[in-house]
Amino acid sequence: MSYAIQTKVTEMLGIEYPIIQGCMQWIARACLVGAVSEAGGLGVLSSSTHRTAEDLRAEIRKVKKITSKPFAVNITLLPSLYVPDYDGFIRVCGEEGVKIIETAGRIPSDAMIAKFKEYGMIWSHKCTITKHAQKAEKAGCDLIVADGFECAGHPGENDIGTMVLTTRCVEQLHVPVITAGGVGTGRQMAAALMLGAQGVYMGTRFLLSEECPVLDSLKRHLAENTNELDTILLLRSYVNTTRAYKSEMAKSVLAREKQGLPFDAVAEDMSGIKAQELFFENGDYDHCGTICLGQVTGVIHDVLPVRQIIEDTMRECVETIRSFQV
Repeated sequence: MSYAIQTKVTEMLGIEYPIIQGCMQWIARACLVGAVSEAGGLGVLSSSTHRTAEDLRAEIRKVKKITSKPFAVNITLLPSLYVPDYDGFIRVCGEEGVKIIETAGRIPSDAMIAKFKEYGMIWSHKCTITKHAQKAEKAGCDLIVADGFECAGHPGENDIGTMVLTTRCVEQLHVPVITAGGVGTGRQMAAALMLGAQGVYMGTRFLLSEECPVLDSLKRHLAENTNELDTILLLRSYVNTTRAYKSEMAKSVLAREKQGLPFDAVAEDMSGIKAQELFFENGDYDHCGTICLGQVTGVIHDVLPVRQIIEDTMRECVETIRSFQV
């Protein structure tokens, strides 16, 4: 029995399954990205993990050693404690033959978009409201990721849930739509496809995979001890809302926000230095840094190999759809 589903996204991207791995700063490295692409999905490499364009080039080459299949590179255009070398990142992607570029945050400049087109890249853009998706489509975007409120990381400031956002984007756009936010099982994938999405985006599910470079102890804790109530919205008062695991540190950050303190009062605890210590060194999930986590953590109870995650998701998706055929 075949569990493959062909959509406009699989055809456009040249992948076997319409499953895209969410881009997670510090985490979406070659080991995870390569595993997702090799298993038939689309891995997405985080450029903002790297300080220089040459560091990104080295990571791209690591992915190529793992898989010859397509993968994407994400460029996030959001407020940052340092200004990334966007031009250098795009140049390196072009020189290394990366054919899929994903952007998030503000719509790229005309000069950036021109470079995407010059290098023959397929451009995907993440949006949290339909208006921004329409602007991206008008600017020449090839794919839209509809990033619903349930997502880990940045859900935007308007709190539009995945069910409504996906439907609105499908209704208003002419380019294919990928559903993000709250997808971690085959049943949820089937729901997204029934709404008209041409693929799904999974971040938290791949965070809790064997190939994810985060400490095993931290992954096991999140898989075994969290539910849909265990996330928290941070940085809303700074207009940079971020959904994270409701740790003691995250609650402390929120308390300082509610006191009306400036961003400097929370910057260190939200910084990449703290996050990397948490992910790769001490795993102290309650007191060292914060970790982005989606509400879908409530339906993820194990840490599995990437290939099994993709195959199980596809099987459940197809069986769910078939169960309603008359």
